[in-house]
Amino acid sequence: MNNNLRNLLQDADPVLHEAPLLDSKWEQLRLNILRDAAIVRSSKPVRTHLTFAAAIGVILVGMMAIGYGIWAHGTTALLAAVRFEVRLAEDKAIPGLVVAQVSDSGRVIYLHPEIVVSNDDIEQSWVSQDGSNRFNVAVQLLPSGADRMRQATAMHVGRPVAILIDGSVVMAPVVRSPISDSAVVTGNFTRAEAERIADGMKLR
Repeated sequence: MNNNLRNLLQDADPVLHEAPLLDSKWEQLRLNILRDAAIVRSSKPVRTHLTFAAAIGVILVGMMAIGYGIWAHGTTALLAAVRFEVRLAEDKAIPGLVVAQVSDSGRVIYLHPEIVVSNDDIEQSWVSQDGSNRFNVAVQLLPSGADRMRQATAMHVGRPVAILIDGSVVMAPVVRSPISDSAVVTGNFTRAEAERIADGMKLR
């Protein structure tokens, strides 16, 4: 039906059926009009608005992807392969404390829920070896972590402090004097285990 309507409109075009003009200048103008009209009728419409919208969409999606990448890398917390925590502990059960067992022993202690220092507070960690050829992990704390450790242990003398690796209590020494900016984690580690822990404590 559309084709019939188009043909009818073309047939109704007064310019198309005009007799040739005597004046050559006007006759040429009439022929140019007919030629241009034929070109317009035969050409397919170009959907420039759709092409433009698609291009804008691609640009916006790209910008969102780049923005997300910047946001993600700028705000996501750094992770460590080995989780390190220090918590105050008690030898006797107190309501609100968590029961835990010290690794490689039957000793039971009770952990305070607050974390005194963690991986965020480590300045550096490395493998150390004592006189009995056992491998340990030495930890140096950042100033802010050292201050918290000093304040927490100063009020906890005579009671245990728990050092946790990946959620397990590896040691719980009794605090004899305030602990400051360093500590040595012992746990009958092999060299490979100590190296894995020391390297894994560092934030990535």
